[in-house]
Amino acid sequence: MIADRNTEENSLPFDLGAFDLDGTVLRRDLEISDRTTTVMRRLRELGMRLVVATGRRFEGARKHAERLGFAGSDPLICYGGSMVRRMNGETLLRRALPRDVSIEAVEWAAERDLHARVFVDGRVVTSPENPATEQYMRRDEPNVSVVDSPAEWLREDGEEPIKLVIVDRPSEVSRWLDEAREAFRGRLFVTRSLPHYVEIGGLEGTKSRALEFLCGHWDVDPARTIAFGDADNDVDMLQFAGRGVAVGGLTDEVREAADEVIPPVEEDGVAAYLERLLAGDGGA
Repeated sequence: MIADRNTEENSLPFDLGAFDLDGTVLRRDLEISDRTTTVMRRLRELGMRLVVATGRRFEGARKHAERLGFAGSDPLICYGGSMVRRMNGETLLRRALPRDVSIEAVEWAAERDLHARVFVDGRVVTSPENPATEQYMRRDEPNVSVVDSPAEWLREDGEEPIKLVIVDRPSEVSRWLDEAREAFRGRLFVTRSLPHYVEIGGLEGTKSRALEFLCGHWDVDPARTIAFGDADNDVDMLQFAGRGVAVGGLTDEVREAADEVIPPVEEDGVAAYLERLLAGDGGA
C-alpha cells in the first residue's frame, strides 16, 4: 500500500480525485489560480487523496504539482500514464514502449515530414524543427537533444522510450491522425493531447491504467474516484472514473466520455465545481 498522509475521515462522495494539468487546472499562461490551490488544499484536509494525471514528463509535472500542494511521497501520473512517480523521485510504475514498434512509429512520422519527439527518462530526443512546429516548441525545456533521425538513434544507441510525440500545425493534425491510429491499432495508444500535439504510448501506458494502479495500491473503489480533463488523452480516464468531468471539452469525444461538462480553466471551472462539492451538493 502507498502510505496515506491524510488522517481525517473523508466525508466526501469521492476518495480520490485525478486532475489533468494543461487546459484543466493549468492555464495557457501556465498559471494556476489561487482559488484552485485553496480548494484542493481543503479537499486534502478532509481526507481526499489527489493525483495529477498529465502527459508532461515528470520534471515539468512536479514543478506544477508543487504549486497544487503535492510533496514528499505523493505520486504523480506523468508521460500520459506510462509512469507513476512520487514527488521525491521514487518510481512506482514505468511502462516503456518496445523499441521495434517505436522505431516504426518515428519512421512513419519521418516519411510524412512530421516532427517526432522521443521521451526517455529525464530526456527528450527530437528530429529537427520544421516550419510547421517552430511556434509550438518550448524554448526553455531542459535536456533536449536534436538528432537527424530519432529512428536511427533508437536503433543504435537509444533506450526504450516512455512515450513518443508527433507535432504538427493544429489544422494539419486531423489530416493524418486517423491514419496513425489505424497504422498502430492494437500495438500503440495514439491520442491527441493538445491541438498540435499527438501522443503515442503503449497500450497499457494510459491515464486510466495508471489511475487503476493507484486505486489498487490505495484500496480505493474506482466508483469513488472523480477525474477532470479536457483533451482526447483524458477520455479513457474520464470513462474509468466513477465520475468523469470534462473541463470545457476540447472535442466531441471528450464531452461524450464525461458525465458532466463544466466551464473551461480560464473561468475556474474546476475550482467552482469543487467548491460546490465541498458545500455538499455533490458538485452538481
